[in-house]
Amino acid sequence: MIGTATGWYVYGVAEQQDGLAAVARLVGRGRLAALVAEVPLDEYSEETLRERLNDRAWLEEKARAHEEVLQAAAEIAPVVPLRFGTIYDELADVERLLDTRGPSFESALERVRGRVELGVKAWADPSRLAAAIGGGEPAGEEPSGRAYLQRRQREQRLAAEVAARSAELGEDAHRRLLAAVVDGVANRPQPRELTGRDEPMILNGAYLVPAGDDALRTEVERLAAEHEPLGITYEVTGPWPPHNFVET
Repeated sequence: MIGTATGWYVYGVAEQQDGLAAVARLVGRGRLAALVAEVPLDEYSEETLRERLNDRAWLEEKARAHEEVLQAAAEIAPVVPLRFGTIYDELADVERLLDTRGPSFESALERVRGRVELGVKAWADPSRLAAAIGGGEPAGEEPSGRAYLQRRQREQRLAAEVAARSAELGEDAHRRLLAAVVDGVANRPQPRELTGRDEPMILNGAYLVPAGDDALRTEVERLAAEHEPLGITYEVTGPWPPHNFVET
């Protein structure tokens, strides 16, 4: 990239279909089309990009634009998303990508054809879960040092029970959802800084489902009704391009 003014940002690879050219510039190779955009390398060079990834506002803006292109393409044709920040020096490099990885792209496109990715997130309210477990404070204790230590021990045991039960509920929810979908993965729960919620996330699942199929949403509704007394809440997001179900 050194010495060049621009490079080519690759959003993903789709099956050639009418209408894709309205989403992004295309680099075609047989049945495949890479969705690309020309970008300035003073903003997207490898070194600059590493620095920019620490700029949350810039990252959110560009990641949103990346996702919007993929979302628009996925509404027209099967698409294999590439990682955010995939840059090539020349269009010929993009063509070589399609040549060398063509069979794997075509296989991935067949896997996701007619399917979309849905996300399911679940959060646990620790205080409500603790109450459901039975963490009431014994009455009539003398305010002695011994009583204080006993209370602290009970609090620590209860916190451990709440954490263990939260993990069990998240794992059980994921197992049940897997029975309603083509495939699924449980990703690492997001921290509070990203979710904007005080409750800890206990499930950050992604699921591959047939487009228009409501089986997953129906199962989430069942889970939400069953787990509401425990302080567990659920959220379904998407549909998204199938990031979690193709190799990039």
